[in-house]
Amino acid sequence: MNHAQLKAFHAVARAGGFSAAARSLGVTQPTLTVQVRALEDGYRVSLFHRRGRYVTLTRAGEELFTIAKRYFSVEREAEEFLRAEGGLTRGRIAIAADGPFHVMPLLGAVRKELPSLEIVVSIGNSEEVVQALLHYEAEFGLLSEYRMDERLAVLSASRHPIVLMIPAGHEWAGRDSILISELRDKPLILREKGSATRRRFEAALSEAGIAPRIALEIGSREAVREAVAAGLGLGVVQEPERGVDARIAVAHIAGVDLQATELIVCLEERRESPVIRRLAKLIGEAGRS
Repeated sequence: MNHAQLKAFHAVARAGGFSAAARSLGVTQPTLTVQVRALEDGYRVSLFHRRGRYVTLTRAGEELFTIAKRYFSVEREAEEFLRAEGGLTRGRIAIAADGPFHVMPLLGAVRKELPSLEIVVSIGNSEEVVQALLHYEAEFGLLSEYRMDERLAVLSASRHPIVLMIPAGHEWAGRDSILISELRDKPLILREKGSATRRRFEAALSEAGIAPRIALEIGSREAVREAVAAGLGLGVVQEPERGVDARIAVAHIAGVDLQATELIVCLEERRESPVIRRLAKLIGEAGRS
């Protein structure tokens, strides 16, 4: 099989279109089109349904994409092995995280030990982090408590309280703690449903017999913070993520053990690779310091 043709197919399947795939590989769109067409013609199989600028995979394309992801993962692991044997002083590592607050101290530790290593970080919610790992788009994932997949391995875990964000002008702004029962019928500003912090908070409300009154659902911690500061409702965040903002007061939620677990994970099949082992050691040491 022609490696360049398979690489072209993999890029288009992952990007969902020829233009985006061409940009990701740094080649022209006609080059990719020729490579994919040659692969299809050579094996007399249709791999994509073409719909204007976008494509979707045929049944055969979906099966080949699954194989190609494994193929290029092994290729990347071989490269990682050689880089690790050479001291891991160069190369690229991809990390997917559910927020910048937990990942930055770890990046500092890795950068200090391996200053020439290129680190690429993508930010999304917990479900997006897991998908990045399962699609071989990241070596490590940092995410809050999640319905763990048996294909993932936990390298380390830490627990942090979930606290309440309150507008500075609110009557509760001077309090150190708020009973969870007091949140009944209060307007809440929550992250999207893929957020592990939201999932844990709603579980605590349910255990207390409280139906959440969701005033606003919004897609990032920063947006939640701005909405709380604007007086649109109350928000929740993990304590290390609270930051310092004069527009917002923070209180602990009493009457419930409300904590989130922050995990560092990788694919189980890659747990013993030299690069994963070395970086996991650095990240573990940073987490304990």
